[in-house]
Amino acid sequence: MTHLRCLILSSLLLAGCKDAIDLDPIDTAPVVESTVRPSPILGGTMVLTDDGTAIAADPDRDLLHIVDLDARQVRHTIALKSGDQPHRIALGTSNQAHVVLRGAGGIATIDLDTGAVTARHALCPEPRGIAFHDADASLYVACAGGSLFHLSEAGEVLERHELEPDLRDVLIVDGNVKVTLFRAAAILGLDGSRIEIPRIDEHVPQVAWRTWVTATGDIAMLHQMASTAVVPINPGPDELPDGGSPYGGGGGCELGLVHAAITTISASYGGITTVQVLDSNLTVDAAFSPDDTAVAMAVPGARRPEDITTSQKKGRGGLNQGFEPDFIGGGTSTSTVRIDPKDTPNGGGFSDPIDAGQTTAVAYSATGRLAMQSREPAMITVFDIDGTFESIPLPGDTRFDTGHEIFHRATDSGLSCASCHPEGTDDGHVWEFAGLGPRRTQPIDVGLADTAPYHWDGDMPDVDVLMAEVLAHRMGGKRQSPARADSFTRWLFAQQRPAALGVAEPSQVATGKQLFASYDCGKCHTGPGLGGDRTETIAGEAKQVPTLRRVSLHPPYMHDGRAKTLEAAVRDMISTTKNTAAPDADVAAIAAYLRTL
Repeated sequence: MTHLRCLILSSLLLAGCKDAIDLDPIDTAPVVESTVRPSPILGGTMVLTDDGTAIAADPDRDLLHIVDLDARQVRHTIALKSGDQPHRIALGTSNQAHVVLRGAGGIATIDLDTGAVTARHALCPEPRGIAFHDADASLYVACAGGSLFHLSEAGEVLERHELEPDLRDVLIVDGNVKVTLFRAAAILGLDGSRIEIPRIDEHVPQVAWRTWVTATGDIAMLHQMASTAVVPINPGPDELPDGGSPYGGGGGCELGLVHAAITTISASYGGITTVQVLDSNLTVDAAFSPDDTAVAMAVPGARRPEDITTSQKKGRGGLNQGFEPDFIGGGTSTSTVRIDPKDTPNGGGFSDPIDAGQTTAVAYSATGRLAMQSREPAMITVFDIDGTFESIPLPGDTRFDTGHEIFHRATDSGLSCASCHPEGTDDGHVWEFAGLGPRRTQPIDVGLADTAPYHWDGDMPDVDVLMAEVLAHRMGGKRQSPARADSFTRWLFAQQRPAALGVAEPSQVATGKQLFASYDCGKCHTGPGLGGDRTETIAGEAKQVPTLRRVSLHPPYMHDGRAKTLEAAVRDMISTTKNTAAPDADVAAIAAYLRTL
């Protein structure tokens, strides 16, 4: 397990470094709004062929690039339909590539020789993962709503499996099909098996950004870890943690409240090894080198160089004293990490930083060449085994956007908004806040316009208050100028994904809709979002009524996460508001209806 040994230094805490965070500065940088405002970062949008060709999806511009890495030349740029949002890619037979279209609800097949789109197939509202099965030359496509489609390479549906909602990546492991759960960071088998990543002390696994099968047949997963410790909200100056903000670390001294980790599961499932990453920011893709001596990580959430103070730079401990992802060039928060055990006597270290733009995807070729894809500016940087590197510009208009930048940029605590709201949704984590108790992260991909006040207690009347309290005060970020705050608000309100449309018997759904009304659920869950815009007192506590948009994708439920399933949430609300127990058939029908929202 060389690729894990080269990460071992991540468990060593560096002494003598303490960040000092100034909450007073206001970010007055000019507002830039892209003509097409980009969606949250998805990560993992590139694959390499054996002959040195990169296929890179660009979800921000609805483009697909076929790039000859040897010639440093873009061979084809394919303009897809507006809103297609291409993401994961699987290589098929006859020099074909199959691309998930997140925004269009299907997949597209590309002829790599000609750059032509040869087929499009509609599947589900939000496809996410895809894999090609060599045994029968077929495709498996995972959908957010819980459906797993088995297709012929020509697009004929062979089978449809209904699993849990929130599916992410598809893996072919020794001929067996497995699927990951995005927020739960678990792995499901079609045989009913389930692999859970163990917690480590006060940190639990979540948000599986990328999962793949290694050259040795192991399963590797890049995921996040979240703290279960009590989180202070408004401590006194002498009570601040070493990170300097109420939300803690991100400095070289400690693991942050949310940080990156890589878990390797042996091919026989006999061993699971997790290595947590010290001083890590938002990390969305990773790859092992062919000889297992290096790990590359795409870290688009790194801090901007101008936001790091002199004292913080001095406290970082140097590149060779621990596994600390450092910022790399470009004014838009970017980092790509390459760790090589030969760099230090202790077995781990960094190569020199590379100005690779806002890196969102990384991949190694069979010969050990590293390719890094940047979303802004659009380019692929090729890092050759002799240490030289060169960037290949990709066609497409700029997609730099102030709202997008604020959402993904790391604060001095190491956190960005996207740390707890990956892909603009939520991490499914229940936090224990001092003085408040448990509070579940709320989703933002449900359309937040006209849903004020915010937070579970409805104590934040608008986004300006939310940014000042959470982004600046708790997370240690800068306060934003009015113009930048307005731009961020507009970007935030634009984030809305389609209904999950879980599979259920139509008659049961119709019955559930009627029961939803008869139990008077619509009294609080009002408007087009069925909630989200009012505060109600339930069981003696004032709480914001959550929207029911995409509700099946956002367990656990209630403000404290006490209901693990939709059925449990329905029972809880009926017993609390009606002081009666609903029959199981009513609960099942209402839950079936909710899964269509």
